Amino acid sequence: MFRKILSLFLVWRIGLFLTALLASFIIPVYGNSFPYANVALQVTNLPNWVWGFGGFDGVHYLRIAQNGYNAEFSQAFFPLYPVLINIFNVLPKNLTLDTRIFVDPTYFYIAFLISNIFLIASLWIFYKLTRIDFNHKIATGSMILLLSFPTAFYFGAIYTESLFLFLTLCSFYFARTNKFILAGITGALASATRIFGLLLVPALILEVYLKVKSREIKLKSKEFIKAVIGILIAPAGTIIYMWYLKINFSDPLYFLTSQPSFGAERSSTDIILLPQVFYRYIKIFATVPLQSHAFFSAALEFIFSVVILIAVILLFKKIRLSYFIFIIGCLIIPTLTGTLSSMPRYVLMSFLAFPLIVSALGNSFKYLLFSFIILQIVLLSLFIRGYWVA
Repeated sequence: MFRKILSLFLVWRIGLFLTALLASFIIPVYGNSFPYANVALQVTNLPNWVWGFGGFDGVHYLRIAQNGYNAEFSQAFFPLYPVLINIFNVLPKNLTLDTRIFVDPTYFYIAFLISNIFLIASLWIFYKLTRIDFNHKIATGSMILLLSFPTAFYFGAIYTESLFLFLTLCSFYFARTNKFILAGITGALASATRIFGLLLVPALILEVYLKVKSREIKLKSKEFIKAVIGILIAPAGTIIYMWYLKINFSDPLYFLTSQPSFGAERSSTDIILLPQVFYRYIKIFATVPLQSHAFFSAALEFIFSVVILIAVILLFKKIRLSYFIFIIGCLIIPTLTGTLSSMPRYVLMSFLAFPLIVSALGNSFKYLLFSFIILQIVLLSLFIRGYWVA
């Protein structure tokens, strides 16, 4: 099975490179709608269709990996991914490069490898997790759907998506197989990768509840004690990062309070409910020119959010409760900042519902697959050429 997974990955990865290469000709004007492209990406001397996979958030992770959190507001980005880049970057550096300004190209190479290696590992764990409840055909279809998802190219970019996917899948897989200490450890690592990792805490609590209810685990047993320990371990990643921020920057919530500095009109103080967020987008549609990139981005964010949210709600009675809580949390929490910005990327975390979608669609699955692939080609082309997608 691993050979098949590796083959799927290679076909997908080659497809991304070909799309990125063609995008350079189809979209000749580079958008450059993010900072540090010249000092973190172009310095690699790689072609745009390669270094473009380090755009937007990627440049921040590269700078943190090399210089730590010395840039103001860089604390918005959680530490595990850049820490891994730093640890595994044992390649010889360019000693003539001024690292106060430029990022050594070796950080790009290592980050790119890390993201893609974790994606391959994620596909393997995703298959194993899906096989607990579904047959081989559904599990394989779920992997294909994951790689075909319109924003799946972020898994192969210098983003935390593939690392977080791997750790989340591991946490759920270990929980489903009654290895709650390991579920807690991988959950803790996930919570050191993204704030969404904290959602594994209620998910693991529900897993324990389901297992106690089905008598797989007995109260007052060693297995139950291990499960409780695993749950207590899970939020450790975020807690340690908050402690680090408190010690070094006097603000344990700096990852939250720094969010408005990155645009997207995010609120870090007030909680904005979903109806108000939808109202804001309706106003955008009524005032922003139809042919503008701003309208396209807003429409993309709105459609992705609404469609995925409705799909998950419709699957409520069929999806495992722990999965449902995790997915809904990943979909709703970002909207509380008052915007749907980045939602086309955040909805990737609905992957736990993919087996049910594949099962429900049957032979019609191929039409969804075709639509997703076309949309991924379009969105990747924009991303590579420096235009905001998610």
